[in-house]
Amino acid sequence: MGIIGRNLPVITIAGAVVCLSLCGCGKKEASENAEVANREVVHEESADTPEAKKEIVLPEKMTAAEYYNYGLESIKKSGFDEAIAAWQKALELEPTMINAYEKLGKAYYTQGKFDKAGEIYRKELELKPDDPMIYYSLGVVYRMNEQFEDAVKMQTKALSLNPNLATAYNELGLTYCKQKKLDEAIDAHKTALELDPNLGTAHNYLGVVYLLKGMSAEAEEEFNQFKKYEAGKSMYPPHGAASSH
Repeated sequence: MGIIGRNLPVITIAGAVVCLSLCGCGKKEASENAEVANREVVHEESADTPEAKKEIVLPEKMTAAEYYNYGLESIKKSGFDEAIAAWQKALELEPTMINAYEKLGKAYYTQGKFDKAGEIYRKELELKPDDPMIYYSLGVVYRMNEQFEDAVKMQTKALSLNPNLATAYNELGLTYCKQKKLDEAIDAHKTALELDPNLGTAHNYLGVVYLLKGMSAEAEEEFNQFKKYEAGKSMYPPHGAASSH
């Protein structure tokens, strides 16, 4: 299930300019969002506020699968409201359609509607109570909603089901940082990197925690590792992506 980055402050350390996120200790930010199963995310603030509702008119007399696919096509055109309505309709017709829950939760999450995203993930858990990625995604939602104890419980549950889930440790680190449990945050990010040395954002988040502890040398080393990770992404774009060179 995994999340997309935000505006990143620029910090100068020992003459090196390093871009970093505030690792959950400052503003809300998204986690390694390759995960919310590619349950990525996210807006700066929650959109769980009253807003004018846009009337959505869906095609009639389609099957649940057709409404699901209609949602997929709508989201490609940034039609979040249309996609959400289509996936809701799909679930009305087929309440056990796991993929529709996943997409609907991700859409709400991307819009910053964390309460609604959490509701969807909890319903999804009723259908798949042993899926660690759903617990992971729900934990990310809880962190973004500043429900930190619940976030820790969800990531801990995810890890009980999959002890090698590096992104869950990375998320734990972000949440511990929010709780100002900096030693626990360091341990979590280090474990994430032990499990997945290519989890570049963990270097960034770990660097932030070191910085908060006044460990500037360790922080600079982690930021340098993160810069290498970012440079590697630019040099070797994902399969099918066009190179910027």
